[in-house]
Amino acid sequence: MTRQAVDYHAIYEDDWRHSLAAGTEQRGNLQACLDFIETVDLIGKGDQALEVGCGIGSVTNHLTQRGFNVIGTDISQAAIEYGRRKYPDARLEAHAAESLPWPDESFDAVLSFDLFEHIPDPDRHLGEVRRLLRSGGLYLFQTPNKFANVIFETIAHKGLGWRLAHPSLHSPRQLRRRLVRNGFTVRFVKIDPVNEFMLNKLKKLGPFGKLARYIPWRRLPLCMQTNLFVVAKKTIETRLTTHD
Repeated sequence: MTRQAVDYHAIYEDDWRHSLAAGTEQRGNLQACLDFIETVDLIGKGDQALEVGCGIGSVTNHLTQRGFNVIGTDISQAAIEYGRRKYPDARLEAHAAESLPWPDESFDAVLSFDLFEHIPDPDRHLGEVRRLLRSGGLYLFQTPNKFANVIFETIAHKGLGWRLAHPSLHSPRQLRRRLVRNGFTVRFVKIDPVNEFMLNKLKKLGPFGKLARYIPWRRLPLCMQTNLFVVAKKTIETRLTTHD
């Protein structure tokens, strides 16, 4: 089945409904993402920010409670409706990441976490992000490192069934190239991923998963990081070439 033939909206809507019914609200490493935002400290209280793929809106709500002006959006109506009930102060809307309704140059910063790998057409998504960003605006995001994620998901799923949900995994080099040709400068930031969420996730690997807490993650080269945390800045000119 080709990517174009896959109804990703239906897949993610159904996935969120099942997750929420089972009591699972957070499907990514929330604490690591918040650590990244705090570490780079690049969003000002007066900035207009948009979080794409916000899920139920935990990051959006966290920033809202701290006084930031941020909107959260997700493809899943179920996730957005749940988030509106859980976080009444957060502004949450349902939209696809490749087609966003705001005018050009509406935001100083766009954020996304555990989103990029799920998008079948990442160039279209990056075009939307660039369109929405003001001059010099920032795209702050996290996505699994292809090198680490392929191994983990294959072991965890005992096969390659994970590929449908992760059509756009990137290595650091591939991600840098894609961002540059879509009109961004790129800086990677190393964040220690070890916390309760990660340790619970790594239980699928058995005894080997316990070793994660002893690894000096920030000292490891970029290619060995579990996730890629990116600061991408909108440049004046874009250099679009052929796709990877």
